[in-house]
Amino acid sequence: MTYNIVDHGNWLPYTRDAVLSEEGFPLVPAGTIFCKRESDDVDWYDFSRAKGSFAEGSVLVACLKTDLGYITQAVYTDPQRMFPQNCMLIEVQGWEGEKPHNTFSLKVYDPEAGTFSEIPVPVQPVITYKKDIWVRATDEEADTIEHVLAQQTTRKQRIFNEATYLDHADPLFAELLAGFVTAFGTERAGQLLAGSEA
Repeated sequence: MTYNIVDHGNWLPYTRDAVLSEEGFPLVPAGTIFCKRESDDVDWYDFSRAKGSFAEGSVLVACLKTDLGYITQAVYTDPQRMFPQNCMLIEVQGWEGEKPHNTFSLKVYDPEAGTFSEIPVPVQPVITYKKDIWVRATDEEADTIEHVLAQQTTRKQRIFNEATYLDHADPLFAELLAGFVTAFGTERAGQLLAGSEA
């Protein structure tokens, strides 16, 4: 499906003075949060209600900047329901479908490529608690482990002794695994250093 994406800029919150009626009653209380575009300070309500701001039938998507990139948040076809505070607002023109939030909500938006992708699922770290290694080992294997560790440099021995667990993503784990494989074979080394249950 082809569609066009229009970048409507970043929108920031701000407050105004209270707006009073002729009788002095507050129509808009002081401290009410409004929203303005960062680049030109245009007010969101003024912009969203102005004719020609958005194409007929387009989809508005608020995108929040995060460590993972821009994550899409609110998705509406009605500008009056949108409030893009602290977000970049994009307009998707020409999209055809019945439920735009199913297509555009909670996605990673790439402004350079104009594409949407799934949010990457973080990889769960695999760790092995050192206590589990000793529990799994026989007495003879424990003696061999001590011998394997004694062959390491003082620095690596200290790192092993001070740690409460081994992170499988750490380069030092790969070295330790290699030593275990040499001492016990691949299968048994995998059993001894298998990830611990949370």
